[in-house]
Amino acid sequence: MFDIVYVTYNSEKWIENCFNSWLQADFDLKEICIYVVDNASIDKTIKRLEEFKEKEGDRFGNFSIIKESRNWGFGKANNIGFSKGNSDVVCFLNIDTEIFPDTFKELTSEISASDAKTVVWEFRQFPFEHPKLYDILTSEAAWCSGAAFAIRRQTYAEVDGFDEKIFMYAEDVDLSWRIRTVGYIIKYAPKVKITHHSYASEGEIKPNQHVYSVINNLLLRYRFGGKKKILAGHLLFWNLMHRPAAFPGSKKRLLKLYWHHFRLIPHFWAKGKYKKNKTSVGYFSGWDYWLIKDGGFYQNFLPIEKPLVSIIVRTCDRPDVLRETLVSLRRQTYDNIEIVIVEDGEPAAEQMIREEFSDLEVLYRATGQKVGRCKAGNLAMSLAHGRYLNFLDDDDLFYADHVEVLVANLIRSQKQAAYATSFETPIVVTSKVPYIYEVRNYLGVHKQPFSRIVLCHHNYIPIQSIMFEKKLFEEYGGLDESVDALEDWDMWVRYSLHTDFEFVMKTTSIYRVPAVREINEKRQKELDNALLYMREKHKGYMQQISVYDVARMYESM
Repeated sequence: MFDIVYVTYNSEKWIENCFNSWLQADFDLKEICIYVVDNASIDKTIKRLEEFKEKEGDRFGNFSIIKESRNWGFGKANNIGFSKGNSDVVCFLNIDTEIFPDTFKELTSEISASDAKTVVWEFRQFPFEHPKLYDILTSEAAWCSGAAFAIRRQTYAEVDGFDEKIFMYAEDVDLSWRIRTVGYIIKYAPKVKITHHSYASEGEIKPNQHVYSVINNLLLRYRFGGKKKILAGHLLFWNLMHRPAAFPGSKKRLLKLYWHHFRLIPHFWAKGKYKKNKTSVGYFSGWDYWLIKDGGFYQNFLPIEKPLVSIIVRTCDRPDVLRETLVSLRRQTYDNIEIVIVEDGEPAAEQMIREEFSDLEVLYRATGQKVGRCKAGNLAMSLAHGRYLNFLDDDDLFYADHVEVLVANLIRSQKQAAYATSFETPIVVTSKVPYIYEVRNYLGVHKQPFSRIVLCHHNYIPIQSIMFEKKLFEEYGGLDESVDALEDWDMWVRYSLHTDFEFVMKTTSIYRVPAVREINEKRQKELDNALLYMREKHKGYMQQISVYDVARMYESM
């Protein structure tokens, strides 16, 4: 049984699509109790709600409309809706959302697989996925978006729900951080999808969101930040006031709320206990509350078909490292995947794969003797059955939607290769068995749209970030087995002689590099030597470039 809370305010245009989506759900609606709290709408919101209730309300476990006499804001209205139900799990959904047929089947699976410390599950939003970072291996998130999430009733009550002093915006961050300070875990659930009509167009400025987000960011600094964070917030505010207005009248509204926010400081200091917890939850990066991936305005869409994708994994006697790579593949939202693992040497990882990943479709081979990473990769590609191939070396990771995003773009573009952006993560390894390391940073290094000219000069496509048709391998060959570096770049250049690549401005993967300078210097010497070899080899590649492409390249210099 789920309680579902919606808040409406002059929301008539969203009512029909929002609640009709429930009628397509592959779920027993008698297990769904809906509570709609209306913040004194003056349009036809109530009429539309009552029409739906009269026609379809009996299909649900409960469908209640709570009519308020004034606009209480987002947090208090949600608290009112929460108080009306009694289910163990409560979902808070924006009224401008629509569920997918499998949303609550997937949510039920996520909750069933979670331990007692996991108390919040954030849904993945379409078409604009929230771009904040989450942990690929655990799915843990720093905070969850209030537009669509589920929470255990007991936890919500324990932390007193949404802070009613926050009228709207950032109340979800505040709730999330209070939950985490008492030791609970928030998880991102990419398979639990929902459509959220959050923006009409890329970069849209919403006046209320702009002003309330700024002021509430300041207020959260009093609760979760120290003096330096508070001072930094005020400096950010006055810097904003010296910049062009986001919309007419924005500065006037900001100043009014800024002076008013001083009256609210005692309330946020009164709950200063949250910043004393040993768990550091208050992360402020400018106006953001966590690290951000590329793709905030990438319009996500599902592939119209699901061809088999073969993930090519090269490994060599380090099963503890490989384990993380396979976990990231287990969490993919795309379900037609074959994993082809070729181990260069003895079968060190075979037992681990069989014991821990029997649920995955894995084709494993060990070469016995050392043959090198390139030969291992070519063997894996020849064994693959998929229409599309994608490398994922044993120390790299995919975000949950990597395969889904690239398949969708390949099918729509009808190109033979597509690549997305990725994070370069410098790490310091402190133990190889078990595999323990520290991530020093998340760097968005390569964001180059497809250009044959640039690709001829240097490699801007990390090996795990690109998916391509197996036909390219069959027709134009694989990795050059005479080298041990830049082999992927050579292959991309060769394939680019015959097809364009689709570029997707969205972070979907991570590749790791050593943070230790000495290791990097040694690796750079190997790359420099390989480059000399490749320059000679590439003298035999004849690339056809249009005058238009040359002109564009010249203009960008």
